[in-house]
Amino acid sequence: MKAIYSLILIVLLALTPAFSREKVAFLGDSIPYAGQWPALVENALRQTPRFADAEIVNFCLPSETVSGLSEPGHAGGAFPRPCLHDRLDNILKLYHPTVIIACYGMNDGIYMPLDQKCLKAYQKGINLLKKKAEAIKAEIIFVTPPLFRADHPETDTDSYNNVLETFGTWLVDQKKSGWKIIDIRPSLQKDIEQEKQTHPDFVYAGDGVHPAERGHEMIAHAVIDGLSTVWNTPLPQDFPDAPARRQLYDNAALYKFAWLSAAGHKRPGIPQGIPIDKLPPDVIGKATVSNWGGGIRHDFTVAGKQALLVLPQQWAQGKPWIWRTEFFGHEPQADQALLKQGFAVGYIDVSNMYGAPKALDIMDEYYQIVTKAYGLSPKTVLEGFSRGGLFAYNWASRHPGQVMALYVDAPVCDFKSWPAGKGKSNGSPEDWKRLLEVYGMTETEALAYKGNPVDNLNVLAKARIPILAVVGDADDVVPVEENTAIVETRYKKLGGPITVIHKPGCGHHPHSLKDPAPIVDFIMNIYSKKH
Repeated sequence: MKAIYSLILIVLLALTPAFSREKVAFLGDSIPYAGQWPALVENALRQTPRFADAEIVNFCLPSETVSGLSEPGHAGGAFPRPCLHDRLDNILKLYHPTVIIACYGMNDGIYMPLDQKCLKAYQKGINLLKKKAEAIKAEIIFVTPPLFRADHPETDTDSYNNVLETFGTWLVDQKKSGWKIIDIRPSLQKDIEQEKQTHPDFVYAGDGVHPAERGHEMIAHAVIDGLSTVWNTPLPQDFPDAPARRQLYDNAALYKFAWLSAAGHKRPGIPQGIPIDKLPPDVIGKATVSNWGGGIRHDFTVAGKQALLVLPQQWAQGKPWIWRTEFFGHEPQADQALLKQGFAVGYIDVSNMYGAPKALDIMDEYYQIVTKAYGLSPKTVLEGFSRGGLFAYNWASRHPGQVMALYVDAPVCDFKSWPAGKGKSNGSPEDWKRLLEVYGMTETEALAYKGNPVDNLNVLAKARIPILAVVGDADDVVPVEENTAIVETRYKKLGGPITVIHKPGCGHHPHSLKDPAPIVDFIMNIYSKKH
């Protein structure tokens, strides 16, 4: 029996993903500290199975060296250059990375002609970094230093770029000993020359050191190419567009400052980060980014469910959002119009859960994550199409203080009507069976249930949550008289504000309005009163 158990354990371990808990740390000076090329590399990494759910943090620090050297009067005498080794042990102990991508050298020659003392100090610092990384079984990948004064090499009177070339050549030579090295310098030089041929006014780095965004793109491409070679795994080279890229940069900075503060450093002028135990889940960094309806779509996972958030190109004040509870992308005209007004559009796939408490628990988790990670307004507009009405009404009743308004469209307001089909609707036997399972009820218990939206309007009326309902008068799937008409009568009696738009002769489909202006105006009027 013991032998059989051991065999099973071996098989299970073999089937376990090899890279289930990757933690990547970027180490370097002010160039990667700026955040652009590391964020672009992170975006590429997250499009691979190995790093899709990885924790990735930029630990880079301006002015830093790996050599421990500093020129006299650095920063006007305000402080000597910080050294990585003053904080490396804390980083490794607190974060325990599995992969380290390190780019040093720009500051290690102290901006002077080649000096053997500087070269040996650089080599010693790099060797020590490698030794400490390997001691915790982290994979260490070194990146050669970028170019110096690439735009005007004739002004490099001390031949400092040759110093960096010497550092880079020494690093590349270590490949013979099995080191993992990415030499960005040749491709960077080539890219700069080609860019200048096409755009003669192109400037890689105005101060000779710190590249502009196009230069960061060049470095990112070189690093991604190098990682593809090191791991023998192609990495995507496509970068997000400007608004999505800005979101990636801001998100990476949130984690960078938090972890720099937690690990500690000696560099003045670095913003204090929030405590790492207060960091929101890294949804933004792990999201797949694409375009949708004129907005920036982020796809991610919450509680094992597919979720998304579409961000506007430009936010309205307070970062408002509308939360589609079912059928994302169906008749999206109101959602897309609101995107143009600066609203985000949210969605998590809790299909076949019919607004049950288990579904609301998942929605709670989604709400907490997107409001914290993206800074969304604490009050959302809930949008319930058809069976989505169960989710919208039920979640609003659970959290009235977190709801700005309800927009429901041909909504199910009583599951006895649909999917049970105990009235004029034919219902859906398959959906009724699934509903009973997810609610954990017998049919008798479900038919006696008093938690449907039609029964549970007091808390919404007390909070005076505005409701807009759009219904087809000829709807025989979710009959108006068994659903919205009951809600309308009861809500008005309770003093709640409700508007119903009737579509004469229209059945359950099509949802929404061909011209969504009345829906958008309803929501924007409520929003404008609060801002």
